[in-house]
Amino acid sequence: MAKIYRSMKKANDGKPVVDDSGKGLGVRGVPVNGKIDVDLDQDGNVVLNDKGMSVAPAWRLLPYYLVPMHLAGKFPGARGKNLHCFTMGDGPFEDGPVAEGLDLKRDRPEHGNVVPRASVRLDQFQTDLANTRDRWVEDEA
Repeated sequence: MAKIYRSMKKANDGKPVVDDSGKGLGVRGVPVNGKIDVDLDQDGNVVLNDKGMSVAPAWRLLPYYLVPMHLAGKFPGARGKNLHCFTMGDGPFEDGPVAEGLDLKRDRPEHGNVVPRASVRLDQFQTDLANTRDRWVEDEA
């Protein structure tokens, strides 16, 4: 399974916060600050159009505003507030499965989205993402 990175808020137990704000383990199914991560059909199912939870092959490839501020010494211009870099997986950053019911779909070499493998209701997609929580580890080396 592909090694993926995402900056997210960290819970007290050291794992990512599960939420749909765009800064946690989840997706924005309704607009948050005018942005959404997935499209839904009229029945509330996620449209399979390669949109999903944004990830990168390395934290240094994240946009400066998502790199945690405490990493400014390693990444000049880092501006992410209350964020930490997490990783999951160990394989090459290629399209394919990342967890039960979830796939990676790359849209360019330095970016991809974790998407549902099949069309599911938004709440099921959020649950599938949340079920990966214990597999994420902080990695800011």
